[in-house]
Amino acid sequence: MRWDKEAWNEQCRVNARSLESEINRVESGYRDPLNLVRRRGDAFWAHAKRIAEMFKTLKPLFQEDRERLWAAFSAACEEMKATQAREREAKLKDSREKRELVMSKIREAYFQANGAASSAEFAEADALRGDALAWMKNGWEGFNAVTQLVSSALSTGIMTREDREECWTEWKEAKEFLRLRRGEFYAEIRTRCVGRWRDWVEQNEEFIETLQGEIDHCEELARNARTEEFAEAVRGWIDSKTSRISNLERRNEELGLKIADAASRSY
Repeated sequence: MRWDKEAWNEQCRVNARSLESEINRVESGYRDPLNLVRRRGDAFWAHAKRIAEMFKTLKPLFQEDRERLWAAFSAACEEMKATQAREREAKLKDSREKRELVMSKIREAYFQANGAASSAEFAEADALRGDALAWMKNGWEGFNAVTQLVSSALSTGIMTREDREECWTEWKEAKEFLRLRRGEFYAEIRTRCVGRWRDWVEQNEEFIETLQGEIDHCEELARNARTEEFAEAVRGWIDSKTSRISNLERRNEELGLKIADAASRSY
């Protein structure tokens, strides 16, 4: 069969137009108006792979067209690589910014716990730790308006795995510190309470001893009373003092239970 040059030239032009059309599509079809390249990068590279195969299979093709189209195709690929590199850097910057905010909240909880001197102040440390945990989730929900304005309009508020793990480790350490600090705080309170309760027990025992001496004296008075009327009055004194001793002994039993309970507690 005789070679048809015109037909060959036409086929070259057809192949060049096919390649050029695909390259135009890959150049413009993946330009996201919000620059959210990551979501479309996989589709771009799948398309680019098909075009690279076309360079191998589409024949014939004028050399000048091959070189021109390959240059355009390479430029599109390089642009996508640069865009994705910028996106990765922006993502890392976004993650670092959020990590620092989360870390600052964890440190705030830590210092709040370290200086806490009441149940309410420990509750505030718990609340700060809860805020930090919520902030570790994706997005900017829970952050104040100023923080959201400072953040980039396109910021996703997503941390990298490494930054998230660093925050999580710090958060768990703050949780343990808060637990220990709270335990120390309540142990000190129990110690003070136990000391006060023991003082009360000792005072009550001394009072009981005093009342018992008074009862002994009253019994002597009753035995030696010259009139029944006086003896009856003395016996009333004895009953009153005996009742007071019973109340004091019952109070000491209650205090003893409190002391034993405090001694058995551990935080």
